[in-house]
Amino acid sequence: MGKCLPRRSLLPVLFFALFFSLRASDSSAEGAGTTAATFLKLGYGARAIGSGEAFASVANDVSALHYNPAGLAHPAAVDPKGGAGPYEALASHALLVQDVRLTQAGFVRRPFGVSLTYLSLGGIETRTAETPEPDGKVGASDMALGVSYGKKFGGVGLGVTGRYIRSAIAGYSASALALDLGLLHRLESRPVSFGLAIANLGPGMRFIDRTDPLPTVLRAGVTYGLSRDFPHALTFQLDAPRGAGLVARLGAEYLGFGPIALRAGYRTFDKEQRAASLGTALGSTASGLSEFYGMFLGAGLRTPFGNLDYALVPYGELGSAHRVSFSMNFGKHTP
Repeated sequence: MGKCLPRRSLLPVLFFALFFSLRASDSSAEGAGTTAATFLKLGYGARAIGSGEAFASVANDVSALHYNPAGLAHPAAVDPKGGAGPYEALASHALLVQDVRLTQAGFVRRPFGVSLTYLSLGGIETRTAETPEPDGKVGASDMALGVSYGKKFGGVGLGVTGRYIRSAIAGYSASALALDLGLLHRLESRPVSFGLAIANLGPGMRFIDRTDPLPTVLRAGVTYGLSRDFPHALTFQLDAPRGAGLVARLGAEYLGFGPIALRAGYRTFDKEQRAASLGTALGSTASGLSEFYGMFLGAGLRTPFGNLDYALVPYGELGSAHRVSFSMNFGKHTP
């Protein structure tokens, strides 16, 4: 008889089998439609976004709180000094399209972490059928507060996040509870990592007299790198968002220029969504940065005080979004 495959060699197959089985059950239970709390789709942290949000199998900094809480069960990102403090913090701000502002913060003391996301929109015009001119302006805001935990079982990291979500506009508000689950395995024999995460599981959010589901998404990725010999990262990831088709993501991070990091990423769109975003469905021609719709670009500067990261995301005819983050690792360094 032939030799049986080692148990760990079967893990990648099991990861992706679980991913597609969960995707199938989600698609059969929920058709296409709108979702609540769409601000949860906007990503977290400039480093992850600059790499195309292909981060489920990277998950080695504070952004793991958003993309895969199982990252809390593993060590932090490789430190060029050979050590890492026990505390990690991140602060991020984004100026998105249409004057939308997004602020995020996170704190990690492995295996625990807390995260905060706050989005604000000012000056939304209100109108009635009798008055074509604006009656006035109202504001709107969204907030998500999460608590995360990760633990290793037999070399495989598992993680969970509990999240409180609240949305408000024009004096009305709604809230919901959500759950994220994650799994992350890093091979010991080679610099390869496999990640699987399910985000925003919950019963939905009721706003006035309507209940919409949360933007549940399944993420499955594989990364080459993240070792001391090869600290760079090349990642392929599949996303399965609720009520939509599969999204493929490619991400890359290069750390070979001393304190400077360079990042790039790409995600796929269906033809209809791309045409609508670029305006080509109405006869327009894409120009400038809008031609790079689907691309992500980023850069980072590592200093003794912390890491400063930047990401640029073209949104077609809507313009481009800019994300800036500052993260730091502090406390007594441990080898």
